[in-house]
Amino acid sequence: MTTWQRRFILLAVINGVLLVTFFVFLLATPPVSDTLPNPTYQEEAGAKFTVETTKHDLNDLINTYINQVLKTNQANFDVTVDEDIVLNGELLAFGVPIPLRVTMDPVVMANGDLVLKMNDLSLGLLDLPRGRILHYINRQVETPDWLYFDSENEQIYLAVTSIEVDSNLRFRVDALDLSTDAIIFTFTVPKSGVDQDATSFDN
Repeated sequence: MTTWQRRFILLAVINGVLLVTFFVFLLATPPVSDTLPNPTYQEEAGAKFTVETTKHDLNDLINTYINQVLKTNQANFDVTVDEDIVLNGELLAFGVPIPLRVTMDPVVMANGDLVLKMNDLSLGLLDLPRGRILHYINRQVETPDWLYFDSENEQIYLAVTSIEVDSNLRFRVDALDLSTDAIIFTFTVPKSGVDQDATSFDN
């Protein structure tokens, strides 16, 4: 056996041990969910604008910002919006990249927030509990304060009505039906924000 063959076998054994250790750790860690917000809706006075978009435009928008939203040096992600929402990427475990694939169905809440329910979630080639995988992803990435991992219920909660946008703009999801390409948002410019802007302009 040549030297390079010995090194290759040694490297393969080390990677195998590290991966087994990772999966044992993953299975031994009980999933813990983020504390979800109370999904209440408060009607806010102001100008409202309804925007209708397509899966293609939504896909471009998500992929423009996803790596800014899910901040980590241990992974990279991309999203495909089609009949469902699919997140593909890789997570690093002990320096070894492990393929990640998540298939989700969007559910619009009555208050305009959005829930992404897991249809399928795989990490590598092993069939592991989805709640534990989601919990591990949550530990590896830094998320904004409007994104919640609900590992116990195998879903992600997006409190989009709490997202702060420039000029005090607020928005909510009215419809997100991927089968009919019906994607509708309502944007609100709060009256208080308009008054403040007008005061600044006068000065």
